[in-house]
Amino acid sequence: MESCLLVIKKSRMKRCNDKGDKENWFPVEVDDVMSPGSKTSDEALNDILLEKLKICSTNKLQETGETLRSIAAKIHARVTASDRKTRERMLEKLWRKNSGAMEILIATLENCRDNVASCSMLGILRECISPRIPKTKSKASKNKNTLRTNSRMALSQLINMGGAQSLIKLLMNSQHTDVIMIEVLVQEVLWILGQIAQKDQKFALKVKSLNSLKLFHSLLKQHYNQTKTLLPLLLIFKNLAKNCVSQQALVRDGIVHTLEKTFVYLGYSPHMKLRTLMECFKYFTASKLCCTKFVKIGIVHLLMRLFERWDRFDGQIRLKICNNALNTLQHLCAIKTGRKAIISNGGLQLLYRFCTNCPEDKVYDCLLSRVCAIINQCLEKKELPVPKVSPARFTLPGANVRANSVDSGSDAESQVNSVISAGGSYSDLESGEEADNVLGNMGKSNGDVIDENKFFAGVITSQRSDDDLIGYNIFFKELGSFKSQLSLARSSTNEEDQVLDTLEEKQRPKLTKLCKHKNSIDLMKPRSSKNLSSNLSTELSLNRLKTFEGLTTSFTDQHAYCAIATKVRSVIEFVKVAYPDLVGGDGLGKLEPLNSKDRQVCRSKLLTCVDRGLHPSSTMQETVFDLDALTNNHSCQSTQTDERLLCNWDELRVGKRGNDSRQLQFESRFESGNLRKVIQIGPREYDLILTPDVNSGSRHQWFYFEVSNMEANISYTFNIVNCEKANSQFNFGMKPILFSVIEAQLGRSGWVRTGTDICYYRNCYQRPGKGKNYLTTSFTVTFPHGYDVCYLAYHFPYTYSQLMTNIWKWMKSTDTAKLYFRAVNLCDSLNGNENPLLTITAPNSVRNPIQDRKIIFLTSRVHPGESNASWVMRGTLEALLGNSTYASSLRDDYVFKVVPMLNNEGVINGW
Repeated sequence: MESCLLVIKKSRMKRCNDKGDKENWFPVEVDDVMSPGSKTSDEALNDILLEKLKICSTNKLQETGETLRSIAAKIHARVTASDRKTRERMLEKLWRKNSGAMEILIATLENCRDNVASCSMLGILRECISPRIPKTKSKASKNKNTLRTNSRMALSQLINMGGAQSLIKLLMNSQHTDVIMIEVLVQEVLWILGQIAQKDQKFALKVKSLNSLKLFHSLLKQHYNQTKTLLPLLLIFKNLAKNCVSQQALVRDGIVHTLEKTFVYLGYSPHMKLRTLMECFKYFTASKLCCTKFVKIGIVHLLMRLFERWDRFDGQIRLKICNNALNTLQHLCAIKTGRKAIISNGGLQLLYRFCTNCPEDKVYDCLLSRVCAIINQCLEKKELPVPKVSPARFTLPGANVRANSVDSGSDAESQVNSVISAGGSYSDLESGEEADNVLGNMGKSNGDVIDENKFFAGVITSQRSDDDLIGYNIFFKELGSFKSQLSLARSSTNEEDQVLDTLEEKQRPKLTKLCKHKNSIDLMKPRSSKNLSSNLSTELSLNRLKTFEGLTTSFTDQHAYCAIATKVRSVIEFVKVAYPDLVGGDGLGKLEPLNSKDRQVCRSKLLTCVDRGLHPSSTMQETVFDLDALTNNHSCQSTQTDERLLCNWDELRVGKRGNDSRQLQFESRFESGNLRKVIQIGPREYDLILTPDVNSGSRHQWFYFEVSNMEANISYTFNIVNCEKANSQFNFGMKPILFSVIEAQLGRSGWVRTGTDICYYRNCYQRPGKGKNYLTTSFTVTFPHGYDVCYLAYHFPYTYSQLMTNIWKWMKSTDTAKLYFRAVNLCDSLNGNENPLLTITAPNSVRNPIQDRKIIFLTSRVHPGESNASWVMRGTLEALLGNSTYASSLRDDYVFKVVPMLNNEGVINGW
C-alpha cells in the first residue's frame, strides 16, 4: 500500500495549442517524486514533439512556419526548464542516436528561412552541447559526468553530420537580411562554431572551402568590442591560425590590424578573452611574414606593457596569458627586426626584472625558461671563443671540399637537401618510421609469419662487375675459391626456381659470362681451397694485428693495447693512451640511481647565464686548455721519423700537484677524446667547448677528457657550452660518468655515474648560420681524492684500439675444433685505418657444409657518439664465440658476417 502513496508536488500544467489541434493540457514540470504514469506521459510528450519537428523538416517550411516556431519553442523551453527531470529527459531524447534528433535539427536549420525558429533551433543545439551542470554536491548532481560525456558525444555528432558547414551557410545567409533577430542569431551561431572550432581538426578546411574567411574577418571587425561575440570569434581565429593556408590568407586580408585593435580594446586585465587572443598571436606569429607585420604595427610595445603589469593579478589564467605572450616573443625573435623591437622597447630590462621577481613556485619554471631564451636570443651576437676553423680536418681524396665550412653540409638541413638532390631515396632523419612500416607490412603479408627460405631467396643484390666480384671473394673464403663460389651460385640458381623467376633478364647473361671465365679466374686462387675441410679454422688478414700473431702469452693485454693504439692514425696526433681504455675499464655492473633534477639549481643557473650575457665584463675569463694551440705547437715540434710508443703514466702522477695554481688541468689528446677548449669563469667553474666533426663546424655531443690537479671533496662545475640538440637525456635523469685512477689502484676499477645539479638549457652563444643559440650541459662533480687523475665522459667509451685488441685476444683463444673464426680488412678508412670484417661459424664438415648455411650480416657503431652500440656488439661476439649449446647451434646453422665498427674514424677522433 505504501508504494501507491506517491505524492506529486508542485505540479504545473501547461497548454499545448498547436495549429489545427485541440487544446491539450499536460504536466511539464514535476518534483523529484513522480508516478510511473506521469513519467511515461512526459516521455511520450517528448516523442510527440520530436516527431512533429521531423514532419516539419520534411515538409515545405514556408507552409509550416508557425507550427515550426511553436514546436521549436516548446522543445527549447523543455531543454532550458528549471525542473531538472524535465530538462534531462528532453536532452536524453535528443542525445539518443537512434532518435535521429541531431540530424533533424541540422536538416531543419539548413532549410529554415525563419529567424525566430532558427534561434530556437540554435538554442536547442547549444543546450545539447553545453547542458546546465549543477554545481552543488547533491544527489541531483551525481550524474554530471554522464551529462558531460553526452554533451561531448553530441558535439562530435554535430561535427560528423556537417553541422559546421550548415552553421557557416546560415551565417552567410543571415548577412543579407535585415531582421531584429539577426544579432541573436549571429551570437548563437558564433557560440556554437566556437565550440566546434576547438574540437574539429578540419574546421579551417571547411571554412576555406566555403570561401568564408573574409566573412569571419568582417565579423571580428564589427564585433571586436562586443563581449558576447568576441570570445567565440577568437576561438574560431585560433583554429584558423593553425592552418598555414588560412593564416596567410587572413594576413593578406589585414587580420593583424584587427587583432591589434582587439588587443587595445581588451587591455591587460587577465580574463579568458585576453588569453585566447594571446593564443591567436602565438599561432599567427609562426609565420615570418606575420611576424614582420606584427613588428611594424607595434605589437611588441603592447606585449612589453603586458609584462609591466603581470604581477598585479593572480591565478592560473595569468600564467596562460604570460606563457602565450612569451611564445609570441620567441617567434618574433626569429627575425632581426623583432629582436631590435624588443630591445628598443626596453624588453631586456622588463624581462630580466620578470626573471628576478619570478616566484619560486614550480608553475613558473616554464615561463622563466622562455624568458631566458628570449633574452639570450636578443643579446648582441656572441660567438664561441674559438676559431671557426677546427684543428680536426684533412683533405678528402678526389673531392673539392672546403674544410670546416659552417655552411657546407654541416647541419641537418643541408644533409637532407643533399639527399634530395641525389635522388631523394632516403633521409637519415625520417627513414626510421618508414622502415618500421615496411617491416610491419612484410610481416603482415604472410599472416604475421615470415617464411625464412622465401625471405632469403627473395633478396637479390644489384649486379657487380667481374673485378668487383673477384675482390669480394676474399670476404667469403669459407665458401672456397672464386670458381667454387661461381659454381655454387650457378647450382643454387638452378635448384631454386623462385630465385630464377625473380631474376631480371638482363642479370642472367651477366651470370653466364662470369661462369665462362671461371677457369681463368680460378688460376688466381689456391687450388687447395676446393677441399674446405683442410682449411684452417682461423685466419687473420689484418695488417695491424699480424705483428702479434707469434707473440707468447707473456705479451700482456696492456702491452698489446699500447702497441695497437700507437699504429692508429688520428686527425689530431695523440700524446697518450687513456688509463680507462688501457686497463679495460667498464661499468660496475650494477644499477645506479638516476639524477634527481633540482628546480632551484636549474633556475639559478638560468639566471646566472642571463646575467653573464647582460654583464659579460663581470665574469672571469682565463683559458686553461686550448687544443688548437697545443696542436699547432705539437705539429711544429714533432718529427715524422721517430715514432714513439704511446703509453700511460697516470699512476706516477696521482697524489702530486701539477703546478702552483689551484686550476684544474685538462687533456683530451687520446683516442676517442673530445675537448677543444676550457675557460675558467669562476674559482671552481669552467666553460668547456667540444671539438666539431671533421671538416665541419657542427656536431657536438660526445665528450671524453682527462682532468687532474683537483682538491678532494670540493665541488667543481663544468659547463659544456656548445651542445646542439634541442633536448637531452640529461633532462631525464642521465649522468656523466667518472673514472678515477686512485680508485682503480685501490681495486675499485670502473666507470661510475657522477654529477649533481645537472641542467640542460639554451645559452647566449649563437650558432653560425643558424639563427639559433647553442645549449649548455652543466653539471657539478665532487672528486673523492685530492690530486687524482680522473676521466669524464658522456658514456662508457669503447675505442677502436679496444676492438682490435679484443680481436687479437679472440684469435688467441679460439678453439679451431669448435668454430671457424676469421678477421679480414673490409676496407681502409679515409685516414688509412683498417675496418675489420669478422666471420664466425662452425667448421666445415661433410654432414654440415658451410655453403648450405645462411648468412647473417651484423653491423654497429654507425654513429660514433653512441658507444653503447659497441658494448652490445662486444657482448654479441663473445656470445657467438662462447662454448654454450645455444652458440654452437647458431654457428651450425648460420655464417655470421660482422662489421663491429662501421664509423671507425669517428670513434678514433672522438666525434
